[in-house]
This record gives sequence, C-alpha cells and structure tokens, in this order.
Amino acid sequence: MNELTRSERQLPDNLPELSKFVLIGRERLEAVKASIRAIDKVGLAKEVHEQKLAEAQELAEAVTDAEVRMGQLLKAIPKATANNNPTGLSKPQSIPHDTLGGAKPKTEVAKEIGLNKIQVSHFQQMASHPEAVERAKQEARDNGQVLSRSAVLQEIKKPHVVNNSKDDEWYTPPKYIEAAREVLGTIDLDPASNDFANQTVKASTYFTEEINGLEQEWFGNVWMNPPYSTALLTKFADKLVESDISQAIVLVNNATETAWFEKMISKASAILFHKGRIRFVKRDGEHGAPLQGQAFIYYGDNPERFLEVFSQFGWGATL
Repeated sequence: MNELTRSERQLPDNLPELSKFVLIGRERLEAVKASIRAIDKVGLAKEVHEQKLAEAQELAEAVTDAEVRMGQLLKAIPKATANNNPTGLSKPQSIPHDTLGGAKPKTEVAKEIGLNKIQVSHFQQMASHPEAVERAKQEARDNGQVLSRSAVLQEIKKPHVVNNSKDDEWYTPPKYIEAAREVLGTIDLDPASNDFANQTVKASTYFTEEINGLEQEWFGNVWMNPPYSTALLTKFADKLVESDISQAIVLVNNATETAWFEKMISKASAILFHKGRIRFVKRDGEHGAPLQGQAFIYYGDNPERFLEVFSQFGWGATL
C-alpha cells in the first residue's frame, strides 16, 4: 500500500527513525480514518468503506509494530549515564551513546526524540507483552475496527484466562460447575479442557488442547469455559452454534461489543451476568479476578431452570 505498511523486519533500526515513522504513520492514519467517516456520512459504496478500512488497519498495525520496536530499544537503555563500558562488549548501534563512550540515560534519549515518560512506559509495556499485542490486532480485525494503542494497553492488563494445559492459567471454581450440573443434569462434554480441569468438571468426555475440540463432534450436554484469546473464541463460538447438542452452558467475558459474543448470543436461550468478577482458581489454589466481568450463556429448552439456579450469582433474562 505504501512504505508504512511494511513488516516488522523492515522497520527502521534506530530510535530517531522509528520515532519519525510513528509520527508520520499516526498522521496518515488519522487522515484515513477521517476519510472513512466521510465515506460513511455520504453513504458511498460498501466496497469503498472496506478498502479504506483495510488501509487503516494496515497502517495501525505497522505503527504499532514500530512502537513495540521502540519499546524494545528503550528497555535496553540504562536509566543513568555510564561513562565507560566495563564489560568490554560492543554497544548496539541502535542505542545512542554520548561522546565519552557511555550510553545516554533513557530520559535524555526519550527527550531527544520527542517522547514523554508516559509514552516510554507504554512502549516498553507493549514490548514486554508481544502476545497481548497480537491478540489486540486480531480482535480489532475480527470486529472490523482499527487497532489503537489504548486497545493494546487494555489487552495487556487482561489476564489470559483459558482452560487448557498451561500451568499459569485459571480455572472455574467448583460452585459454578455444580450449578451447571444442576441445570444440565449431566455434563456429557467439555470441549476445551485438560486433565486438571476435569477433576472439577467431571465431564464424561473432554477434549484437550492436543485433541483439539474444534476438530471433534460435539454432543449432549456441554459445559464450556473456552480459551479467551479472540482468535480461538471466534472459532469456538462458530463451533458451538453449528453443533447438534442438547444443552450447553458457556462461561465467557461479558464482551457484548465483540463479534464472537454476538455470535454466541444468536442461538442462546438465556444469559446471566455475574455480579462482580469471578475469582478464578489456579493450580496452586490461589485465586485471581480478571479486570472484566463475566457472563453465563445457556442453550437449550429449559432457560427458566437455568435462571432459577444461576440467579444466586447475578441477574439475567431469557432471550
């Protein structure tokens, strides 16, 4: 499209050029977003809107990659001036140095390229959480939006609550599983689980990350606390609404603005929004609560029973 929509490998390799890249990129991005607003206002063809949206998404991701790269370089700069190099190692060419041979302090480098303390902090956070940056990119594209720095920073703050085989993840507390069993009668299938999680869920059949529930047939009464990355959630939402099941209860974030949430709701019979945030359980017994609230979504012919049992946790309605 233009020189700004380059891959990360082609980004400038020093802070002054990266700063210039980001500045120009942000200006061009605002211009494209203004064009999108104008297109929507005058009601031009959908194809024109989509073309400009794709351009804005490419620009936004390129600029974000540059900011991440800036964060990587900034993290490598010491806070205080060092006037010598006791290690004897050569210094990376991308890091500015003073005339005495020591690296310039981070505050001085930031000031020279026009960054304030908040920007430095944000770029370093982004560099420290590349997986959150990628999730934010995917979520923006899935929802037909343009990636923003604030969306990336919000994604960084979110705990990645999923239900598979990694040791640092959080699991559903037993009281919610028992409530689900009371509604469903039996839990025949958990399509996003592992051996540890199923000690609580006690599903007759469960699919692990290795088995990949997205490639299996779903059946019977389903309990699901799906992976919380946007890309996987979208796929699990599609699989859920397309499967021939008897009943299901799904625990997800109450992300009502997302396309995957809209997909899940499209075939649901009832929903309950949890009062406050759920304190999920880790393998070591510790608890933690996400920054976002949660919702239970019910599928089946007995929504009244679902609301009766789950009303102890919050408020809900039939759909």
